[in-house]
Amino acid sequence: MLRRLLVVSFAFVLAAGAGMIFLPIAALSDPTTREAGSSLAIAALFSAEPDDVAAAFGYLLWAMGIAACAAPLAIVALVGEIAGARAYTWYAGATALLAAAAPTILRAARGSGRFVEVSPAEGRFTLLFFLAGALTGTIYWLIAMRGRDARG
Repeated sequence: MLRRLLVVSFAFVLAAGAGMIFLPIAALSDPTTREAGSSLAIAALFSAEPDDVAAAFGYLLWAMGIAACAAPLAIVALVGEIAGARAYTWYAGATALLAAAAPTILRAARGSGRFVEVSPAEGRFTLLFFLAGALTGTIYWLIAMRGRDARG
């Protein structure tokens, strides 16, 4: 039991870290997300105090990483471990879908009712979050399910 807890924790940290590395690299490689990210960064720079610029930018990256990589993986891993799921499609697919739904979930949590109109940049970020979720779910599955005993 302790060994399983250590393996799952290690897999979670490694997968979430890989997703948080993938997310800014992929965002900078796409012109639409690069433009939207730079305008968001400029808005954050000018709205923050001069001493808090780096902190505001770091907080923005951290929040995107948590929303797209760590939170969906934590939910899927917890449900998967409780249910005893071992399927790749569960870990990669459910994590990717939850990560892609993160912008919509956050918009609904803020109380914004605009579900109909989606900008092209938001669609690109949704695709980017989907890919980051698929990557984190795949890495988690590769590490956490390796060596797991087969149940009859």
